[in-house]
Amino acid sequence: MIGHTIAIYNRLEHLPINIIDLMVGHKLGEFAPTLTFARNDNKSHF
Repeated sequence: MIGHTIAIYNRLEHLPINIIDLMVGHKLGEFAPTLTFARNDNKSHF
């Protein structure tokens, strides 16, 4: 499977991930980030 592209679902969309030799032995979910960090803008607080 090295060299193939697999679509991994991260609860929002399918992400195309190209499999390389360093990924062998890992779970596919490790390569699909599921969290998006919200930036807090504290300039409006005094």
